[in-house]
Amino acid sequence: MAIVSSTVKKRAFPWSLHLSSLHQEYLVFALLVLPNLALFTIWIYWPFVQSFYLSFTNWNPLSPVTSFIGLDNYVRLVNQPIFWQVLSNTVIFTVGVLGIRLTLSLGLAVLLNQQLAARGFWRMVYFSPHITTSAAMALVWLTIYDPIYGPLQAIFEAFGAQFPDVLSSTLFALPALMLVDIWKGLGYSTIVFLAAMQGVDHEMKDAAAVDGANGWQMFWNITFPAISPITYFLIVTGLIGLFKTFNLVHVMTGGKPQNATNLYVFYLYREAFHFQKFGYASAVAVVMVILIMIFTYLQTRAADKWVHY
Repeated sequence: MAIVSSTVKKRAFPWSLHLSSLHQEYLVFALLVLPNLALFTIWIYWPFVQSFYLSFTNWNPLSPVTSFIGLDNYVRLVNQPIFWQVLSNTVIFTVGVLGIRLTLSLGLAVLLNQQLAARGFWRMVYFSPHITTSAAMALVWLTIYDPIYGPLQAIFEAFGAQFPDVLSSTLFALPALMLVDIWKGLGYSTIVFLAAMQGVDHEMKDAAAVDGANGWQMFWNITFPAISPITYFLIVTGLIGLFKTFNLVHVMTGGKPQNATNLYVFYLYREAFHFQKFGYASAVAVVMVILIMIFTYLQTRAADKWVHY
C-alpha cells in the first residue's frame, strides 16, 4: 500500500505576489483594522478636530455667519466665575465618589471572597444596580428623596422628624447625587475587585500564614499589591467616567440649586443646546479633554510607585 505525500502550497493573492511574507501580514492587518479605524475617524477623531476648530469661532447653527475669534472663547471661559464653580463641583464629585466607592467595594470584595452562605446571591444583589439605566435609577432616587411622599420621609416621620429637601439645599444636593452614583457603581467595582482577589496566589498566603502573618498583614503585603493593576484600572476608568457625569444631573436637579450640582458635561450641554453658544461649548469640551489627559498622565506617573505587575 503506497502512501502518497503531498505538499500544500500557501495560496497567494494576486496583489501580494511581489510582497514579502512580512509585508503581506502587514497588509492583511491594515485591511482588517481599516473598518474600525474608519469608524473611529468618523465618529471620534473627526468630531474632536471639528470641535477644536469651532472653539476658535462664534459658531451658532441658527446664524448663517461664523467668524473666527481666536482665543476669545478661552479667555471668556477662564473669566467666568460659574466655570470655576462647575469645575470645583466636578472635582469634588469625582474625587469623593471615586474614593468612597473604591474603599467600600474593596471591603465588600474582601467580605464576598470569604465562605459565606448564599455568596452568589449577594454578588448578584450588589452588581444589579450597575445594569440599571442611569435615567431610571435617577427617577427612583427622586422618589426616595421626596420630602413629602418619599420613604425616607416616612422613616423620619416615624421618629417625629422632618426629612429635609436635600435636592433643594445648596449644602446637601451635591452629596445626595454623590450617594446615588456611589450606590450605582459599587457593584461593578466590587465584582472586579473580587475577580482580581480570586486570582491571587494562595501558596503565598499559606506561606505567610505559616510565618505567623495575620489577616491584615497578608492583605496589605500580598493581596493588595497583587490586585494593584486592577485598582489602577478602576481609578483611571472611574475618573474619566465620573468627570463625564450627565444623566444624574439632568434628571434629578438640572444643575440647581444655584449651580450647586452643575457638573462639567451638563454645563457644556446647556451652553451648547440651551444658549446656542457652540463655539464656547467647544472650548469647554477641549478643556475637558485636556484636563482628563492631565489627570490620566499624573495617575500613570504615580502608578509606577505602587502598581505591581
